[in-house]
Amino acid sequence: MDLWVVFILGMLRVGCNWDFDRLKSCYDNHHKVREIAGVDLFCDAEMVTGRQTIHDNVSLLTPNVLSELNKSIVDFGHEHLFPSTKDLDTRCDSFVFLTNVHFPTDFNLLLDCLRKIINICALLAKDHKLSAWREHKSLWDKVRRCYNTLSKMRNSNSQKEQVKEKRRQEILTQVCHYITRAVSIVDKGVKFKKLLSDDHPDLNYYLENAQILINQIQRRVIQEEKIPQEEKIYSVFEPHTEWICKGKAGVRQELGVRVAIVEDQHGFILNHRVMKKEQDSEVAFVLAAESKALFPQMNSISFDKGFHSKNDKDGNNNRTNIENQLGIQAYLPVKGRRNKKDLERETSEEFKTARKQHPAVESAINALESHGLDRCPDKGEEHFDRYVSMAIVSSNVHRIGAIIMARELEIERKKRKTA
Repeated sequence: MDLWVVFILGMLRVGCNWDFDRLKSCYDNHHKVREIAGVDLFCDAEMVTGRQTIHDNVSLLTPNVLSELNKSIVDFGHEHLFPSTKDLDTRCDSFVFLTNVHFPTDFNLLLDCLRKIINICALLAKDHKLSAWREHKSLWDKVRRCYNTLSKMRNSNSQKEQVKEKRRQEILTQVCHYITRAVSIVDKGVKFKKLLSDDHPDLNYYLENAQILINQIQRRVIQEEKIPQEEKIYSVFEPHTEWICKGKAGVRQELGVRVAIVEDQHGFILNHRVMKKEQDSEVAFVLAAESKALFPQMNSISFDKGFHSKNDKDGNNNRTNIENQLGIQAYLPVKGRRNKKDLERETSEEFKTARKQHPAVESAINALESHGLDRCPDKGEEHFDRYVSMAIVSSNVHRIGAIIMARELEIERKKRKTA
């Protein structure tokens, strides 16, 4: 498949928020899509492209390649659409890109692990002609029924302590029954693994996670221990998923990964960063440095309070480091109580003007979320990073098209007015 066609398909998939089935249908039958891609306008039998072919080719767009494409596209926009602009005034903010996972509890995550262990072992036993997992359907039915019974049980709301205690004991008994079944399946999987001559990473992964979750359930329910945040698992299929509480109204938590973007005054996204296990204050300087390296004409950058960091032993913070080391004017409000110097800086007209322009980055984030960057449909950390990079490139292509169309419409309006 031609590289231009791969690029067009990748942009359509993210920009229009299509799955691969709809992408294939439009590529095979849509007149305008085929015209842009440079293929025959009508779908001949030999021109129909397989879904897997499209999937494999679009997946070849790596984050590094997409980063270089984004740099070229933004440079084109600056050079041809805003040639008189010399300095770039930027703004930075972060949002949560959701992963495609269900709400996690240690009980349902353990059930996910047990399901995969049973399925993998049953397939391996069939391939190696072993009779160890002939009853795999029965095993799954028993553990699933056990989980369903447990998931429907609730603590008693009675005012009598005896009734409450009786209900707690019933739940505890069911938890122990669930753990017993889980342990038996995991032990059987470990014994079966020793019979195999070659290694199976998928089976090892789910066995290890099942053992971790069994241990955590025992500690939390039986020993009444509080599990530390860093030990918790939020998805066995998307292990990079994080539990994020940003304090939004009506949103208690979000399951995904933070993504930070840097946008200029023309609406182009210059740079982005997938913030894995990182906070806003940890990436402010890095983002500014990377953006400055990509676009030397960058003059200023504005942030929210969340990007502010405490002073280090030399009395520097993110703002002073950006200004002193990078030569970029940083409009970064201080958290908490402000001293006289910070108060004077934040009440200056220049600072106020920059802060008034900063909320425009929320519009860019909303546009990204409306065009596919709300929940990642792809599986795996590598594909997650690729999807974010594709969305950034698609957004800039869309921005160039919107500017050109707006200017053409304005020209037509003036012509009709003077006619």
